[in-house]
Amino acid sequence: MRNRRKDKTRSLRKRVLILCEGAKTEPNYFNGLKHDAQKRRALTAVDVEVYQPKSHSPLGLVREAIIKKKRALVKGNPYETIWLVFDRDFHKHIEDVIKLANEHDIEIIISNICFELWFLLHFEDLDANQHFAKCGMLIKHIQQNHVTRYHKNGKNYQNLKEFTSVAIQRAKKLEETYVHGVNMHYKFYEREPYTNVYQLVEYLLEM
Repeated sequence: MRNRRKDKTRSLRKRVLILCEGAKTEPNYFNGLKHDAQKRRALTAVDVEVYQPKSHSPLGLVREAIIKKKRALVKGNPYETIWLVFDRDFHKHIEDVIKLANEHDIEIIISNICFELWFLLHFEDLDANQHFAKCGMLIKHIQQNHVTRYHKNGKNYQNLKEFTSVAIQRAKKLEETYVHGVNMHYKFYEREPYTNVYQLVEYLLEM
């Protein structure tokens, strides 16, 4: 006999989709948060998926998100929010991606130069004048100054979680330097260094 109370509780949980372009770094991090002992029950309805479009473009990612959103709606089990997670990577058509996402109420989480910038904010402040020409340089900086054994595809959440709140504050501080600084005319996807991963992390922690 089915437990109606459990079914009702499950149906009331927010259903969230996090669609990642990266095959390991991003999904490993968000799955680590999802399965953390303190958040496991609250985040059971969070789906973390990887989708790598043949075009290697976020445009394929947002189109896949739209398809998944429509399918979930047809099945009567819609997502409350959908988040796309990808690196800037000099992708073309980025304005089309953002326009399409906005039209379908899909959230954009972008990192420039790469997702590891979010990891670095767990250890140090950044300002708009600090640049990394390649993601490999950023990873090397993390290894040399903070986590000697860090590697890109590792399961890093457990090593970072105690610094999450300070990373959020540092990310907001970095964003403020763009909003009110000399680069205030930059669109958010033109900022570098930049990441708004903190927005998704805050959302999940508050669920």
